[in-house]
Amino acid sequence: MGKMKITPVEEVPYGLYIWQTAGGKLIMDDEGRHLSIAAVKGDIKRIKKLKEVASHYGFPDGSPVWFSGHRQISDEEWENQRQRLEWGLVPDEYDLPALEEDMTQKMRQGIV
Repeated sequence: MGKMKITPVEEVPYGLYIWQTAGGKLIMDDEGRHLSIAAVKGDIKRIKKLKEVASHYGFPDGSPVWFSGHRQISDEEWENQRQRLEWGLVPDEYDLPALEEDMTQKMRQGIV
C-alpha cells in the first residue's frame, strides 16, 4: 500500500472570528470575554465589522482568527454550563460530539 495523503477538513462552515493582536494575543475584556463575531468562514462583511470594533477599542493592528464550530454564549448560558459541569453533565447541551462521547462512555460503564 502506498503513502496516503491526509487533508484536514473543517468540521463546519460556521463559527467565530476572534481578534488577535499583531503580538499574537487574543483580545478579551476584564471578564474574560473574547472580542469575537459569529460568522460563516470567509464572510468579509463580518470580518470587516470585527476589525472596525477592534480599531475602536485601540487594536487596529492584528487579524481575525477562525474557530470552526464555536459559538458565542450569554452570561446566563455560561452559568448554566458551569452548573451542568458541576453536576457531572456535558456542559454545553448543544455540543453533539461531546454528548455522543458521554453516552458511549456511560453505555460502556453500564450506566445507561
